[in-house]
Amino acid sequence: MRTTVEFDQQGHRVLGIEYSTARREEDERFAGAAKVAEQLDSIYSAVQLRIPTVPALVVSPRTGAFEPDHFTPLEDARITRNSFGWLKPDLALDTFEVDAEFDRRFSVTTSDPEFAAAVLTGEARALLLCDLWFRVHQVALHGDAMWTSESGGLTEDRTFGNSRRLAMLAAAIPSPIWEVWSGDKAFAAVAAGSDTSYNSWHGGRGGFVRTPVNRFRETADRQPLSSMSIAVRTLIAAVLVLPGLSTAVNSVAALTGVAPEVQLTVTKTIEGYADSSCSSCSQTDQVSGTYEFDGTIHRVDRTWWMSWTAMPEKGSVVEVSRGPVWWHPIIERPDTAVMMFLLALLPLLAGALLAKATYRPRPPRRVRKLRKAQETTIA
Repeated sequence: MRTTVEFDQQGHRVLGIEYSTARREEDERFAGAAKVAEQLDSIYSAVQLRIPTVPALVVSPRTGAFEPDHFTPLEDARITRNSFGWLKPDLALDTFEVDAEFDRRFSVTTSDPEFAAAVLTGEARALLLCDLWFRVHQVALHGDAMWTSESGGLTEDRTFGNSRRLAMLAAAIPSPIWEVWSGDKAFAAVAAGSDTSYNSWHGGRGGFVRTPVNRFRETADRQPLSSMSIAVRTLIAAVLVLPGLSTAVNSVAALTGVAPEVQLTVTKTIEGYADSSCSSCSQTDQVSGTYEFDGTIHRVDRTWWMSWTAMPEKGSVVEVSRGPVWWHPIIERPDTAVMMFLLALLPLLAGALLAKATYRPRPPRRVRKLRKAQETTIA
């Protein structure tokens, strides 16, 4: 056991643990869930909700659940990664079949088929089938605990996000089940009265970026992202977009005549492929020189000569455009500007697509088809 945290939230008792599958770990507070058989040196986290004592029930998502019509490689990879650290009850469980649609999406094991049949009906079953969080997370009930576990350390995002989904499932399970199987009459009222809305459960911890982003992603049937994931994706998109945007602006300015023209005095030329035996030598024509702009002499050191026109000779003076945006590249001819613009489109497009997939993703094709069919039926 690496880290544990325990607190009360909306009437529920929540326990979070961070553990490594490099060795066997047990925790009495985890009600039999903390038995790990895998011998993998990886970090996982588990979040538990305290519940009345009930029989064992494990609902695990299946990979390839939507094949062959639809493929979800990212979700399948996440399920596989999580499955190595899943914590399961320490007792023999039997496979339980629900129906064709549910069994295609989930595998169910239990120590009491009657308990499983009672839980997997109505609102609880609808929640498991419709909420995208359950598509990549295993949920287990045993003893006095309901828990889920996944790959990665115990973060604030995982602790509050996963415990919220467990509380939602506890509220969706029919109230009589808690009294019939555990003799607890009070827990049903606690579960039903718990405010599991995003803002109430997280208490403003989601931040002004992650909260609206994940709300939109869930509306689009896309998995929510952690703050770190959003930050990394945004950084990568910026790294792709900003240089591409700068290159595109400079090339367009040169093509439209907005970029200032300067006189470049060539002081040195390097012909590409001049020495084929030198693996470290340049394979592109390069020009060095100086030019004056705003009363200041600027030096150009080994800039690529990308134009199809002949490379100027040493000592000659050529008219070139100076890009108005940092890094102020020298643009020799219109054909160079066109080539730069085309090259800039690649990172621009990649960065824009990544930003859209993060902040404003489209629903998957299967969801769009389903929604369209529903609209047609209603019409």
